[in-house]
Amino acid sequence: MKITGIILAGGLSSRMGQNKSLVEINGMPMILHVYNKLLPQVSSVLISTNEKLAMFPENVQFQDQIKESKGPLAGIYSGLKKAQTSWVQFCPNDSPNLPNDLVENLSQHIDDQTRIILPIVNGRFEPTFMLCHQSVANDIPDFIKNNNPKIMDWIQTHQHKTVKFNDKSEFININTESDLKVFN
Repeated sequence: MKITGIILAGGLSSRMGQNKSLVEINGMPMILHVYNKLLPQVSSVLISTNEKLAMFPENVQFQDQIKESKGPLAGIYSGLKKAQTSWVQFCPNDSPNLPNDLVENLSQHIDDQTRIILPIVNGRFEPTFMLCHQSVANDIPDFIKNNNPKIMDWIQTHQHKTVKFNDKSEFININTESDLKVFN
């Protein structure tokens, strides 16, 4: 089964004070760590970004179609509309340790009813790492317009499953300079 990978990189990076995608870890931009981990797991990778990234071809980058949104749901919506596959694996641009078997573990739980499959680590949902069927895209604009941009609230409106992962370090987000110092 072909699955498109989408890196969510359209945020403002306000807590970091600079574009998180370009923050270097071990001499390489953070988004390249995510890209390199995701690419072997999917058929293709696209990037939801509000700023063109010179290291990637323009044809794999796209902007959010819902401009007034705050949060990743706009990138999820745009990614689901842009993808050419029925299933789409999302990953945030600020999680360079994502699991090497993320897609394999989540996709094992695809069935005829489930539309969203997301990791759970130590009782905590990781919704920006969800595997999602394209059919759930259409209600996102109304969900956002009704002033509810929370991913988990949206997920709860769909048939979904969780898959347990044990290593929380694989889902670490680097949002601030202090997160970066701890990570390095």
